[in-house]
Amino acid sequence: MPRVSKYAVFHQGLSLGEHVYEFALDDGFFENYGGEIKRGDCKATVTVVKTANLLTLHTVIDGKAQVCCDRCLDDFYMPVCFEGSLIVKFSYDKEGYDFNGVGDSDDDIFWLSPDSDAVDLEEYLYASVYLSLPMQKVHPEGECDPDMLARFVRLADDDDEQ
Repeated sequence: MPRVSKYAVFHQGLSLGEHVYEFALDDGFFENYGGEIKRGDCKATVTVVKTANLLTLHTVIDGKAQVCCDRCLDDFYMPVCFEGSLIVKFSYDKEGYDFNGVGDSDDDIFWLSPDSDAVDLEEYLYASVYLSLPMQKVHPEGECDPDMLARFVRLADDDDEQ
């Protein structure tokens, strides 16, 4: 049986209708991934609508994430703002199903075995924060480390002389 994180929505026994979950995405959450996001302070609100044969999850994430500035290489907090939906369908027949409780994902559709009792959202939440950030991560104008920028100017001047 796969590990279920504290970012899971347990749907077995959940009544039909709308249910709201809130998750704190803190430093410990981001440290588990060891990627470009070093730290963070975000709140994820997941509204689950359960029907007889599927779940619809509407997710809103607001907060901030610490990343490295692409210009001066100094860490800074960048705002995070994400809104998206995920549909969870249940089937034994989904092609590519791995029968360990987790199925394949198709864009915004996630397949699970009908035997599963929870939807683990940990990876979905991390990916949502990560993909909400711009490709180029830079400080707001005038907030880069002036010493580091001066070093880059000197290095560029040295390259021009050669």
